Amino acid sequence: MAWTLIVSILTFYAILIVVNIPAPFMGLEFDKGETPKLWYAPPGFVIPVVWFILFTLLGIGRYNLTLTEMNNYQWWLYGLAFLCAAYAYYTLGLAKLTNISALWFGLIGNIVVILFAVFIVLKLLPINRTAALLTIPVVLWTAFASLIVIGEMKLEKLL
Repeated sequence: MAWTLIVSILTFYAILIVVNIPAPFMGLEFDKGETPKLWYAPPGFVIPVVWFILFTLLGIGRYNLTLTEMNNYQWWLYGLAFLCAAYAYYTLGLAKLTNISALWFGLIGNIVVILFAVFIVLKLLPINRTAALLTIPVVLWTAFASLIVIGEMKLEKLL
């Protein structure tokens, strides 16, 4: 039982890490030592810590799904994890390809993540309440991140 939980959490850590290994080699880097532009934006080092916490929660949620007979719903959590982990590619990567501000792609990506996470919560609620509730922090953090993106867009006169 404990090993299954640990493996579940480590699987989500692996998704987060492995998906992002190529990003710096492709020139996709977020934090370049800049101080946050907005008073409510956390320092850069906080963001990966929060994502590791969120991926821990997704791993625990996945573990809880394996305890039910409906464990094929765990794939929704894997999909959400890949979507979240790929953030650098669909923000900085698309900005690099199109010369459109990464903030636009970030805002659109955040909206997609929020909608997908809410969909997953609603899908999981009747199956496993714990797994559903452990997905809600992704919605909350991404909504907060969206407020930061909107604030930065206003500073850069994109909105």
